[in-house]
Amino acid sequence: VCVYNDNPTSSVPLCDLWCQIQEYKGSKCIECPEKYKSDPENETLCDLNEELQLLPNNKDITTLSPEDLTPVVCVYNDNPTSSVPLCDLWCQIQEFKGSKCIECPDKYISDPEKETLCDLNEELQLLLN
Repeated sequence: VCVYNDNPTSSVPLCDLWCQIQEYKGSKCIECPEKYKSDPENETLCDLNEELQLLPNNKDITTLSPEDLTPVVCVYNDNPTSSVPLCDLWCQIQEFKGSKCIECPDKYISDPEKETLCDLNEELQLLLN
């Protein structure tokens, strides 16, 4: 992440040059994708994206098989504006930490009682582990 991101006047040219220097040093700048920058939750999305980008390079993390992952509920499910992208990033991070987000099965998505069915499915998945 560029150390000049918060510069109020010249963040773009400063980060451009700083990131070029980092590449010569064997590092790479992590930039927030454009699709997150215009989102109302851009700060959280960019933070989660940065965390996710740093994870695969962490040698201390071991990837578990899907059967070994503990089910969890996304902490951003109730976000009124950006639950889908927030949960997408957050859930990817959780897999590195030994957990897997519970998703509502497709067979309930079009049902008029979708919300209740998904809540009950979530409760069941948490009880099974």
